[in-house]
Amino acid sequence: MEAAVRGGADAVYFGLRGGAAGGGAASPFNARARAANFDAAELEEAVRFLHAHGVKGYVTLNTLVFDDELPAVRGAIEACAAAGVDAVIVQDLGVMRLARAIAPGLPIHASTQMTCTDAAGVELARSLGAARVILARELSLDDIAAIRRATDVELEVFVHGALCIAYSGQCLTSEAIGGRSANRGACAQACRLPYRLVVDGALRDLGDAAYLLSPEDLDATDVIPDLVALGVASVKIEGRLKGPEYVGATARLYRAAIDAALGEGAGPGVTDREAALQAFSRGSGPGFLRGVDHQRLVDGRTCDHRGIEVGEARGVARRRGHEVVVVRAARPLARGEGILVEGGFAGEGEIGGRIWGLWAAGREVERAPAGGDVEVWLGPDRRLPEDVLSGARGLRGRRVFRTSDPVATRAVREALDRAQRRVAIDVRLEGRLGERPRLSAATEGGASASVEVDTPLGRADRSPLDEATLRKQLDRLGDTPFALRGVGLSLDGPALVPPSALNRARRALVAALIEASHRPHPSAPLSAEGLVAGVAPPDAPPPAPGLFVLCRNVAQARAALDAGASGVYLDFLEMVGLGAAARELMAAGASVGVAPPRIRKPGEEKIDRYLLSLGPAAILVRSLGALLDETPGVPRIGDFSLNVTNKLAAREVLSRGLAAFTPSFDLDAAQLESLLDSPFGPFAEVVVHHPMPLFHMEHCVIAATLSEGKDHLTCGRPCEQHALSLRDRAGMDHPLEADVGCRNTVFHAAPQSAAHLVPRLASCGVRRFRIELVREDAEGARRVVEAYRRLLAGEVAPAEVARGLRAEGSYGVVRGSLRVLQA
Repeated sequence: MEAAVRGGADAVYFGLRGGAAGGGAASPFNARARAANFDAAELEEAVRFLHAHGVKGYVTLNTLVFDDELPAVRGAIEACAAAGVDAVIVQDLGVMRLARAIAPGLPIHASTQMTCTDAAGVELARSLGAARVILARELSLDDIAAIRRATDVELEVFVHGALCIAYSGQCLTSEAIGGRSANRGACAQACRLPYRLVVDGALRDLGDAAYLLSPEDLDATDVIPDLVALGVASVKIEGRLKGPEYVGATARLYRAAIDAALGEGAGPGVTDREAALQAFSRGSGPGFLRGVDHQRLVDGRTCDHRGIEVGEARGVARRRGHEVVVVRAARPLARGEGILVEGGFAGEGEIGGRIWGLWAAGREVERAPAGGDVEVWLGPDRRLPEDVLSGARGLRGRRVFRTSDPVATRAVREALDRAQRRVAIDVRLEGRLGERPRLSAATEGGASASVEVDTPLGRADRSPLDEATLRKQLDRLGDTPFALRGVGLSLDGPALVPPSALNRARRALVAALIEASHRPHPSAPLSAEGLVAGVAPPDAPPPAPGLFVLCRNVAQARAALDAGASGVYLDFLEMVGLGAAARELMAAGASVGVAPPRIRKPGEEKIDRYLLSLGPAAILVRSLGALLDETPGVPRIGDFSLNVTNKLAAREVLSRGLAAFTPSFDLDAAQLESLLDSPFGPFAEVVVHHPMPLFHMEHCVIAATLSEGKDHLTCGRPCEQHALSLRDRAGMDHPLEADVGCRNTVFHAAPQSAAHLVPRLASCGVRRFRIELVREDAEGARRVVEAYRRLLAGEVAPAEVARGLRAEGSYGVVRGSLRVLQA
């Protein structure tokens, strides 16, 4: 935090530890649960420190929350209000309503975890009380410009740090694979693992490209002028779980870039940018801000910090009995720096360490210039592998990276030590002779305070107090957060104030100014339990019951209906053929709903309008912006992507005119039952069978690996000719599909079944159940639908359903997130 302040940040965001949330909660309610975070005692101290230095403090409460956690969340909100934080950053729709009810004066920022990708999503967040919306990282400058034209809500944009391959708030990988949810701050970073590409059932050789879902880091330094011109209110650096050198270096970089864009400085130099990238980088670029580029975003050979590329390996040699790596240096190298010689697939055979010895032109040197071959010895503990020494595996052509630079790190630390963040103050002394004068001050941020000098003004026969003398006395602000700017005197005659009295008054004034910067927000004595108890579903009757099947092609839909499905949703990966299929099925008397893409960007509303023009029996609402759509005569069913995990959120989405909602997949079995064993049960549509959608991403792996095109206009659409999967380290092949917006979804190889929960859910009042298909053929679809239709009719037991699907359909049916987790 101190590094961010010294680096020039205008605001800092941070999380709370579990104990700070109140009620003894174990969850910190922030998306970096592994970070150290701040406890309750540190919270107020941190906010006072920030405000004293003219910096705002935002607290992250940006995870999904369960009903039994709402009392602890209430405690966290109350603590934030009492500490005077400048905003809370929130993902959960129910928490947004809770925060607004508890502390109406506490600003709310909608987290990027809310997946706001169009102006309607921004407006939905505003209607929930958000004063600022942190946009999804997948938006381009054109997308942001379109949103800016359509809304006046403050917008915040990420500009530096790690990029998630999946849309934030829409990644279920950690939940499905390890029972630790990214929506709960416990991302397992499965995107940074190696995968092999399977094309039409056969492995495709991609050379050394193993990390197919690991994007390069975001570096939008060059885009800052564009964002300023668009009227973006704030740019954001991903800084938690990083060291102070990274935080300080990146803050300095963007401070300089912003000042230059505002005409207040020369801008960052090359060394500023290199210092930030040297601190941490997997490779860097503008992400999606300059538009989609599937060939650049994912290098495939990188999953962790590599720093800056400094050259190319040329081979090995011996120098004074040491085995050394010969490097064609594109940048200077020095002893003490860390380097990494890139390996093969998944880093196999990579060589790294600190430079112990360095030779250039046959001479041992401390520092070698760029442009020639240098020999690098990595020390006695880093003996080169035998296959390299024997020549069986050559290093020639391998990229070389500088992973650490002690000199640059020391320079960053020294620069931060010198950069004392000061708030300018104007001070005035007023009084009458014989009375105690008042010393007052106002900061450039608007805080003000005054104190009474403890000694009356005396008449000065000679050398009366003047502004120059007063400035000299008051300018001794030492290590305080203030810097004296203006001085004023208003005395009724030549006066004298003892220097010791002014010193005491100055110290008291500093303390008063710091205290004046602490502005707590009033909070209401609201019981979260009482609030939840008073939450009721809408007055409208619940929707019709039944078993509904989401189908990806017409063959699946026909089979599902023949097997007894009450209705189908058409979620075709291409619009071509969808209209004809819908008309065919409707003509046969089927109940046909439609499913728009999960993400809606500016201009893509036309897809929803087209789907509605088909006259469907229902439409799935998958994005926040679509909650504001009007669909006269067409029931709307909220999908799992709305992330409903508590009754407050359920009531919120239902109040937007939904006929039913789909509970989030972040709920385990007990939490799902708890949510639906209530008046909300009849308004839920529960997915009982599906392959979990793991990653949902803007990046197209299909285009990146099977074409040379950077976007849908230049890729040649290999998705239409091939079936792709990603094979993980356990040998499971996870289907990879592209939707109508060319966004990719990786589905789990094994379908998840909630058959064991169906009887209990039915007793809770749940009347609508859903099956989601991906690549099942017509016979496979028939078997799945038939099994669950019989289960709902009471003809078979849940265990028999699971056994039958596993035996007949060769399914690896798993319970996934719907198992009961152990405390």
